[in-house]
Amino acid sequence: MSSDDQSDDDSDPLEDLYVDASNIDQQRIRDVLTDLIAIDRETGNPRFYQEFDELDTKRKFTAVLLYRRALAALDDLEDDGALGKGSGYFADLLDVDNSTIRHNVGDLDFVTNDDEQGGYHIPAHSIKRAVDYLQEDSS
Repeated sequence: MSSDDQSDDDSDPLEDLYVDASNIDQQRIRDVLTDLIAIDRETGNPRFYQEFDELDTKRKFTAVLLYRRALAALDDLEDDGALGKGSGYFADLLDVDNSTIRHNVGDLDFVTNDDEQGGYHIPAHSIKRAVDYLQEDSS
């Protein structure tokens, strides 16, 4: 055995590969929503900033889905605790009709519609893609 194989240092060089995926996702969500949506501390309702109003419908929808992810991480979802919501919830919030929501969702491959989760939501493994989509140039 070489002396390199026996080290007095207990640290494994691979240890730095460990990450807390939940913390990384939460940081991403916070960074992308900071100038778009705030969360009312008392009600948990979204408070939209001016930059949110300048987004197209798909990006607004994506931002609201990420807002719901933030609520879930903060353990502040409504009484039913469902991460997802139906098209009516998003249509009311964005002041569009249900068909607009259903039509826009088809182009967003990071969005899932799952009855067990309550409707439309972004699965944990797709958070990065949703954040990247919001950060793309919307021109």
